[in-house]
Amino acid sequence: MIKGNKKNITAVICIAAILTLTGCAQYVGMSDQTKQPDNTAVVEAEQEAVINELGRSGIYDSEDAAVVVKKDMEAGTVQFQNITSSRRYTLHYDGTTTIYDKYDQALSMEQLKEGSVVTVRFYKPRKALSYVKENPDCFSYSNVRGYSMDLGKGTIAIANELYNISGHVVVVSDGRETDMMEVNQMDELSVWGYKNMIYGIYVEKGHGYLRLQNEDFFVNGWIDVGDSVIRKVAQDMLLVVPEGTHTVTVSNRGSSATQEITFARNEEMAWDLGDVKITQVQKGTVIFTLNPVTAKVFIDGREVNVSRPVELEYGLHQMRITADGYDTVSQYIKVAEPSANIAVELEQSEEETREETGSAPAEKAADKDADRDDDKEEGTISKKYQQNSQTADEEEEEPDSDTTKKEDQKNDVASSTGRYKVYIDAPSGVEAYLDGNYIGITPISFHKAAGNYVVTLRKAGYQTRSYTLQVDAEEKDVNYSFTDLIKLDE
Repeated sequence: MIKGNKKNITAVICIAAILTLTGCAQYVGMSDQTKQPDNTAVVEAEQEAVINELGRSGIYDSEDAAVVVKKDMEAGTVQFQNITSSRRYTLHYDGTTTIYDKYDQALSMEQLKEGSVVTVRFYKPRKALSYVKENPDCFSYSNVRGYSMDLGKGTIAIANELYNISGHVVVVSDGRETDMMEVNQMDELSVWGYKNMIYGIYVEKGHGYLRLQNEDFFVNGWIDVGDSVIRKVAQDMLLVVPEGTHTVTVSNRGSSATQEITFARNEEMAWDLGDVKITQVQKGTVIFTLNPVTAKVFIDGREVNVSRPVELEYGLHQMRITADGYDTVSQYIKVAEPSANIAVELEQSEEETREETGSAPAEKAADKDADRDDDKEEGTISKKYQQNSQTADEEEEEPDSDTTKKEDQKNDVASSTGRYKVYIDAPSGVEAYLDGNYIGITPISFHKAAGNYVVTLRKAGYQTRSYTLQVDAEEKDVNYSFTDLIKLDE
């Protein structure tokens, strides 16, 4: 009788193994004809042993295309999200789990990134993870900068390609799942998707915050954080800045102060300008070489005579160069040496080229060319530099460009009494900053004007958060409620 039972048990193991290797690893029990009524406990124990062995041996009965959501190294689990259904499930892994990149190179669990799109094989009865591989049919970008997002349309542009963002996109930053509104366009990302859809995003480098203290001397001057953030200095600012170590410079009318500061993700750093040594007013001489030579140069909104060297105070200045029939150039220049040379060759505008080739009437081409100069001027300035682009001297004069007018409108958003407003309803009782400028304690509102904004929420003893808002032009109020701030460990 014992011998017969061993045969039956052996048959069970063989059948289970064969079915597994052919893609169907469901357990097949003994038939009523072969089961021994007085040996049920032994058979069930053997069945349990077979299932456990299958769960540990890398054999699987299910395969899925999914996004890695969360890894728990202590518990030995990984959470996944199905690509098509967005259903989430958690699987256990151990030393028998194999992990590969898309090129079949072995990875450790530490190297597998949240947000990556993978092929998953697992054994359902024990939720045992057998195999993970970065899906070779999916595209990926690593350490991406210089992308642009349109959250209103749900798109992101990377390397001149436009992708849609899945409504269930997985976004992970610093081990915490977050959402697209908390991604700032200065963050460094790794991105995974399939065809034209983004399914997973991992924030490689995020952002921190900089607060200036005793900044009165530099108000209406400029602050430059590692050439990534250039802003006009105002009272009670809280700037969103890139994670990492950066050289920070504040300047006003030729006097400046510089400090190297390390910014940690989601943490706030304060720079007390009352303790820094301020350099005396210094000036540098700039020689301009232009093509065409008839081009006009405007520095901080004023035309300068470039037929001779131009003396400029140390610090940041806004330069604009125009010429009839050429695209306008508008950018920032930094004066930090006694002398410097700036050579600029303007590009002939498309409309002017068409006029020369006879593809458009002269009058029409001239009109379009004038419009194009204005458009080009606005487009040549990085969006993160467009805010507060006027200097203190400019404020006393009549603005000479559409770009300046747009910046004035944006800077007046918080104080405007427009008909429609953007409301920040929650969390309540926290400081609110609009593009770095303090606007009050929540709940609070500001005038609605179409555009991109960064709202930062802060409270002492809590982790500061910032959100990217893309406000539409619809004639109606907009309400935002955000999650409560996270209390910091004491």
